[in-house]
Amino acid sequence: MKEVDILNLDRKKIYEWFDSFSNPTYGINTRIDVSSVVNYSKDNNLSFFIVFLYLITKSMNEVKELRMRFVNDKPVIFDKINPAVTVMTKNEVFENVNLIYYEEFDKFYNESKKYIDIAKNEEILKDTDYNESERWDYFYITSLPWINFNSVTHPIPLDKSSLSVPRLCWGKYTLENNKYMMSVNITVSHTFVDGFHLAKVLNNLEKNIEML
Repeated sequence: MKEVDILNLDRKKIYEWFDSFSNPTYGINTRIDVSSVVNYSKDNNLSFFIVFLYLITKSMNEVKELRMRFVNDKPVIFDKINPAVTVMTKNEVFENVNLIYYEEFDKFYNESKKYIDIAKNEEILKDTDYNESERWDYFYITSLPWINFNSVTHPIPLDKSSLSVPRLCWGKYTLENNKYMMSVNITVSHTFVDGFHLAKVLNNLEKNIEML
């Protein structure tokens, strides 16, 4: 983690403008062709959720603006950001599980599956090693595999650090014209992230899916 040099930031005026807002967040909703992810997961007996989680996490990390946060009211950039996911436990309540992003797919998949499986079988998460709080090198993810939605809004605490953390949600994939399509929402702070940067993330995601 290092502090962002605002004076030499290319989008300094945009940063300062949106930094003056009490809530600078905005979100986009889009439909993504996940046919390759569905087929790859089925062919290899893998969790679709974790495979897609890896792909979106990789795509987010590839765009530096998505790695920017406020920490102690100072703008910083992380070398790497990690996914924090909601997992439904056996008694149908939801717990947050902080995972670690590894560039190597197999390591990411196996480590993530281990902690997600623990969460699924617990009534209350007990191991604070994978459920830390006050970490800002994360972004938050929830999945709604029961719903084919058109848009999503997120509850966000109105402190600068929380507002700077991206939030993602994806829904149920459905077969449409021989393609599996899925709704994805990304909500970010305009202080750091413009629509152009979100387009980069989605373009990266498309390329990473094609590489499966």
